Amino acid sequence: MRGVGWKRVAAVATVLLCAGLPAAWGSSVGANFTNSSDENLAADEVAGAPGYAQGNWNNLGRWGQAAAVNASDGAASGIAVTWDSNNTWGLGVGTGTPDNKLMNGYLDATGAANLDTAVPYNFWDNANKPEVCVRGIGAWLAAQGAPSYKVVVYTDGDEMIGRTSAYWLQEPGDSNDPPTALGAVLTPQVFVKDVVNFSGAYIQAPLSANSADTAAEANFIVFTGLTADSFLLKTEEINGGTGTTLRATINGMQIVAVPEPASIGLLLLAAMGLLARRRAA
Repeated sequence: MRGVGWKRVAAVATVLLCAGLPAAWGSSVGANFTNSSDENLAADEVAGAPGYAQGNWNNLGRWGQAAAVNASDGAASGIAVTWDSNNTWGLGVGTGTPDNKLMNGYLDATGAANLDTAVPYNFWDNANKPEVCVRGIGAWLAAQGAPSYKVVVYTDGDEMIGRTSAYWLQEPGDSNDPPTALGAVLTPQVFVKDVVNFSGAYIQAPLSANSADTAAEANFIVFTGLTADSFLLKTEEINGGTGTTLRATINGMQIVAVPEPASIGLLLLAAMGLLARRRAA
């Protein structure tokens, strides 16, 4: 029998790390917001940005309330999702691949400024759309042995004239579903500029894109270090200049469990040990 050289083991470890541990080691819950049934993802279809690709997406339409959506392993997560939009629309890029299905359809807005200061808060008001309320994350997160999670937001409208939107997460201000009050802001606002339709390439917006002037030409955002049991995914349309339409779009969303670094290391060592054993045999 022969052992495996450390150089080979290190190379495998590097490949595993670069391949995207969030998807490899952390369970996730994905919402695919669709404009038509052609965009529905089958359970075995894998879609998402590099490092976050998953199967078992939950296909959700223009509005609704889902008491328990499935996680990437196909099991019920216990997480509840309430969402609304003015309407749904599509990019027109087709549904030939799972990623196209994810990105083609989206929740649309009205172009009106949010009514965040209204009391009580009206989740269903057209001016506040699109938005998503997510509850019950804590129990699911504990079941994953994960202390925190990420939220991935996919956004791409059907125009390429630079219309700009802002996205952020905020706590619900009460236990009503949907909430009738707004709570603490959980993340900074990230601004995204729509300049190209999805063609298979995922482009991440940096968190430093925190103003209309620094809006990123991107199609997904990753919010990190989250621990709240519930959140609202909020949007706002920004005036992008003459000729642009005021719109904010949500094509999809993921909640990604982030295990303890020690747990990731143990899993990585286990994978390397299995490789070594198989090589020796």
